[in-house]
Amino acid sequence: MRRLFPAPDDPAESRDRQWELSEIARAYAHPAPPGGWLRANMVSSLDGAVHHGGRSQPLSGPADMRIFGVLRQLADVIVVGAETVRQEGYRPARRRAEFAEARAAAG
Repeated sequence: MRRLFPAPDDPAESRDRQWELSEIARAYAHPAPPGGWLRANMVSSLDGAVHHGGRSQPLSGPADMRIFGVLRQLADVIVVGAETVRQEGYRPARRRAEFAEARAAAG
């Protein structure tokens, strides 16, 4: 099993800084060899609930949303349930230039 984030030299430094989007993208990069695998991402509460008041967004914090956004940028396809789209107000994903190299490297 590969470690998602390397252990920091200074644990206090790790707690106090926000990871750059490029660092998150490297941590979640497609494993070699490229292609032929599926990634799923979801959020739930400690008791297993996947929504609060009919929406999943209240269960997510800022760090969750950053990772969620990076995973969407790295994906070839994004599958979302119709009711989630309606409740959360999803719109089509937009490509961000800073992820072009990671997507190209993944094939």
